[in-house]
Amino acid sequence: MPSVASIVARSYPDQIIGIENELPWHLGTDLQLFKKRTQGHAVIMGRKTFESIGRPLPNRKNIILSRSEPEYLNEYKDLVWAPNPTTAFLLADMASIISGKMEFFVIGGEQIYKTFHSYLNRIFVTDVFCGPINGDAKFEVDFDSKTRGTKSEWIIDDEEEFPKSEKDEFPFRITEYRRRVPYHRYRVKEELMGRAPDIDSYWEQYELKLHQLEEDAGEQLDFFR
Repeated sequence: MPSVASIVARSYPDQIIGIENELPWHLGTDLQLFKKRTQGHAVIMGRKTFESIGRPLPNRKNIILSRSEPEYLNEYKDLVWAPNPTTAFLLADMASIISGKMEFFVIGGEQIYKTFHSYLNRIFVTDVFCGPINGDAKFEVDFDSKTRGTKSEWIIDDEEEFPKSEKDEFPFRITEYRRRVPYHRYRVKEELMGRAPDIDSYWEQYELKLHQLEEDAGEQLDFFR
């Protein structure tokens, strides 16, 4: 099934990601990169994260994970509700297969990141050098942690520093982490049948794209890299 990725911005070194459901900074460059990475993909978020954004992200399938159905659900075209993580996975898988995407994104908040962390294969972390700040939500993941006698679970695929600028309130660093041993999810094809129109034809196109990627990479499921 499609791979699961995540994008998060946090303060350095305190790992704060929000205060009263708002970002504690404005980073125009980081927002542009977020848009570029997620456009055309499915994104999973909590109710509070959606309400802090105020509207569905354009050109993306917006999935709200919440115990209760949002009262504004029918007001937006590209907004769907998942009452549990299993349903969120199902909706993201269908959207990814129909759009031909190999992964979808988890974008917050704190509890949503924790819920999906064990399934993630890629995480884009923006460390914001804003100094000590107060906050009520954190992203506390140590990417260097390891058990005795083993390597770290995560590998740095890419890293870039950005200075403070007119559109960036603070300097920051974006690091792309990849899980050393990818987590592969499996789902019986029939589970998706009947849940979306013509899913069978989309599935065939998706499988062809998968096989082509495998051949190009020279090893199975290398698109997780």
